[in-house]
Amino acid sequence: MRAPGFGSWLDGLKQDLRFALRSLGKSPAFVAVAVLCLALGIGANAAIFSVVNAVLLRPLPYAQPERLVRLYETQPGRGASWTGSVSWPNYRDWVEQTRSFEQLVAVDVRSKNLSGPDGAERVPTTAATGNLFALAGVQPLLGRTFLPGEDAPGAAPVAVLGEGLWRRRFGADPGVLGRSITLDGTSVTVVGVMPATFRFLPTSDAELFVPFVPSEQVATSRGSHGLAVVGRLRPAVSLEAANTELREVARRIEQANPDAQTGRSASAVSLTRTVVQGVQPALLVLLGAVFLVLLIACANVANLLLARGAGRQHEVAVRLALGASRGHIVRQLLVESLVLSLGGALLGVLLAHWGLDALASLAERALPRTGGIGLDGGVMAFLLVLSVASALLFGLAPALQSSRADLRASLSDGSGKATASGGHKRFRSALVVAELALSLVLLVGAGLLVRGFVALLNTDPGLHPEGVLTAHLALPQDRYKEGEAGPRLLAPVLERTRALPGVQGAALISMLPIQSAWTNGSYTIVGEAPPQAGQEPIAEYRGTSPGFFATLGIPLLAGRDFTEADGVKGAVMPVIVNEALARRHFGGQEAIGKQLRVGDTLAQVVGVVGNVHQAGLHLAPLAEIHIPYNHPELSGWLNDMTLVVKSALPPDSLAASLRQVVRSVDADQPLYQVQTMQEVIERSVANRRLTLLLLGSFAVIALVLAAAGLYGVISYLVAQRTRELGIRMALGAQAGDVVRLVMRQGAGLTLWGIGLGIAGALALSRLVESLVYGVSARDPVTFAGLALVLAGISLLASWLPARRAARVDPVLAIKAE
Repeated sequence: MRAPGFGSWLDGLKQDLRFALRSLGKSPAFVAVAVLCLALGIGANAAIFSVVNAVLLRPLPYAQPERLVRLYETQPGRGASWTGSVSWPNYRDWVEQTRSFEQLVAVDVRSKNLSGPDGAERVPTTAATGNLFALAGVQPLLGRTFLPGEDAPGAAPVAVLGEGLWRRRFGADPGVLGRSITLDGTSVTVVGVMPATFRFLPTSDAELFVPFVPSEQVATSRGSHGLAVVGRLRPAVSLEAANTELREVARRIEQANPDAQTGRSASAVSLTRTVVQGVQPALLVLLGAVFLVLLIACANVANLLLARGAGRQHEVAVRLALGASRGHIVRQLLVESLVLSLGGALLGVLLAHWGLDALASLAERALPRTGGIGLDGGVMAFLLVLSVASALLFGLAPALQSSRADLRASLSDGSGKATASGGHKRFRSALVVAELALSLVLLVGAGLLVRGFVALLNTDPGLHPEGVLTAHLALPQDRYKEGEAGPRLLAPVLERTRALPGVQGAALISMLPIQSAWTNGSYTIVGEAPPQAGQEPIAEYRGTSPGFFATLGIPLLAGRDFTEADGVKGAVMPVIVNEALARRHFGGQEAIGKQLRVGDTLAQVVGVVGNVHQAGLHLAPLAEIHIPYNHPELSGWLNDMTLVVKSALPPDSLAASLRQVVRSVDADQPLYQVQTMQEVIERSVANRRLTLLLLGSFAVIALVLAAAGLYGVISYLVAQRTRELGIRMALGAQAGDVVRLVMRQGAGLTLWGIGLGIAGALALSRLVESLVYGVSARDPVTFAGLALVLAGISLLASWLPARRAARVDPVLAIKAE
């Protein structure tokens, strides 16, 4: 049975709800405007919270993900933020000597060629030690995962498919278990299928999992850094305690291996943090921005409710006189606010759904973990809480104001046109000032991003992307033994590509500029004092063919380009360095002929080229050493090359011709990641483009809402002063005098809003500092320019009602009152 008190409360709520629906039904225009304002604010919040929930808040899809960590090798001498991949011997020492981790998994992320009757396909692959799936705690969709010993040298090769590959390539056939597939020319047995939600590492797009079996060189060399290591902390072991132990183990490894490990240490970081740290600042800024839009929308609706409440003072006074309590009046008005908010939420869900569909392609390029973005249960719960909070936010103050009506004045006004009190007017003006201030904060943030983005796009990449098509070409180690890839695959592909009609230049490089970096190593300059251990200079290594610099328009500043003959092993290896390395060591001296050691190999500089941005336009060019693409020195670590072709032909037509060329050399060798160089550059700025698009959209919405709010307030004030303005004009005031009088009020509110907005933008400038490139987060030009824009739009919003007031017939205005 329900308690009597609860039953009467519920009956009262139903009555209030019916009253609210009848009352709002009499004002359809008011309801439409209020619901639309709220829908914009709530819908935008729902869309951005969906993204934040999927990317930042949702746990990683593993068992007890909070205990998973990523382990790195570090070099404290290079700075606290420097982290690197791990060598196999160090991984084995961590496994044997640490007690903080239940398990440690070594992962090698790369792609493999999957061959079959339907042709060859390049499949993103995770090669990992056999305990990968045990650490993740995720069960297979079909079959099994790795058994103990399947990652041992000589074990029969097996593979676990990802669900996407299983459905796309094998038609979701359960009979795939036990079937042999061909990976990089080797027959491998399929033993299981993992669900589509499984990704390891979370940022990878691997669709195939195989045991990692280190080669003899990798197994014995502490200088071969290429593995990612993930661990699971033991229960009750903190991350700080694990790091303390890990540093102690690293110190012992350093003492035992001074040649390779001096100056090196180790650290562990939350796996979740490694996934989201690159996008977290931008998403939090967007979440804060969209909340400001909601505040502006609520302020607008509060202003509408205050105006409506002023017109209902006689009604409220009658109800109070008939015995209704002030608390009952407030409750009824809050129920009206809740109805409006829920209506805004329903429309907001539609807007959020459309918005997420529109954002899908942009988010996929710019953000990790985009597969789970949607209006799920968590988002809907957030929406419900947001709707109730919004109703209280914009409805409470107007409800309290209305319930405090002066009974005598309201009842004596037989017309029912109560005049708003000074408190009403001040509160409405304060809401408009707040809207203008918040709008300016968003405008400044968006303006800074625009200026930074333009500066980024205007950054000279060091190359000419026009008319250049790029395509990746794999070098499977099992298929092409040491030294075979050059003469059997690369040289023929390059020769036939250059012979294609319309091709102006073609070349190969091991890692494309802009697209990625961090394939690096130490080197020393012959004749210079050897650096301290752990302080050796680092440079990006690139395997480069003749003609690469000319094809991409990278200037040759001194010396010569490579020739095919440079790939012959000799006493000294010819290399080409970039301007950054040449300036670092040789200053204004001639770099040609200088010698350096790359690993254990003696090299001599034969050319100097201009700088390119290897890791993105926002990062300064790194020192770079180019090695002949067919030199034996590269054969141990080169597993991927990018074909770069300059042509006036359409990209699709050229891509089809390139695939035919590659098939003519090796039918089982696919081309993948085929895209123009301009697309490569655009993808590198996708994250910033998404942030700019969203924040800019929010700023425009905020500006429109703020201008509408100011227009509404000035229009209301003009309506309240109709008789006064009519008397002024009857006594000789000119239309211009009336316009100036009304606009003076709007200008006052605008100046207050701009002043508070500038102060708020300055206080919050640190939040966008990391997102802005090439311009200060307190750039005076941006602040001043956008303040003037806001002032202009605000004055226009004031001028429209002012002009209307100036056209009022003074006789009619006096009679109307």
